[in-house]
Amino acid sequence: MTPFRSTPDGYVARWEAVERHVLARVARDVAELVRAESGVGPDVEAGAGIAFTGVGRVPHDPAVQRLLPDAHKEDPDVAADFRHLTQTDLAAAKIARLEAFADALDPAQAASRVLDGELDEQDWAEDAQVVVARDDAQAFAGALTDVRIVLAERLGLDDDDAVEQLHDEVIAGVAGDELDETDDVDGTDDAGDPTAVDGEQRRYWGGVFVAAGFAQESLVDEMLADLRARRG
Repeated sequence: MTPFRSTPDGYVARWEAVERHVLARVARDVAELVRAESGVGPDVEAGAGIAFTGVGRVPHDPAVQRLLPDAHKEDPDVAADFRHLTQTDLAAAKIARLEAFADALDPAQAASRVLDGELDEQDWAEDAQVVVARDDAQAFAGALTDVRIVLAERLGLDDDDAVEQLHDEVIAGVAGDELDETDDVDGTDDAGDPTAVDGEQRRYWGGVFVAAGFAQESLVDEMLADLRARRG
């Protein structure tokens, strides 16, 4: 994975096929988790311009609680009212941008085209360029943020020191030697309660967390550089 760079076509990076596949799949897992926890059912199409209120279901999963937090910590009535008025819209917007992020990386469609004989598997694997249009960059970065928030909760990353320690582990090769297939990001047991990650899962999710952070940081840096250039 290379950092994003600003070009006339947008923000461009080069990602290996497995990196595109894994990050797209994790984004779709997070989108489905938000759907399930917020009550935005599969029959609701989350997209641009959607605006509706609904019953503000309080998320059970602590990862989704971090994505959809209480608006008021000290007044539960105010928090409940705010959740009722805004949560469905907020959840739908997050779902839409996570799904758009996954579609931009296109592993599902690419895999289907390979099976149909429309795309050579080696060509897809070697076509590592990821292009993010400037109009889509903020949503793309936001999807990476949501993915990292869920992974941080699964990994028990409560502060900057814990994040730095995990980053050092990954860079040193102790965790996350490479992105590969593993369980989904649901992270719950049979009763639906969140479970702690084991050593193998920590290696895997740690690698995904660091990769997502690297992509997000480089994209935001380029967005800010463009903003400063326009203002200067």
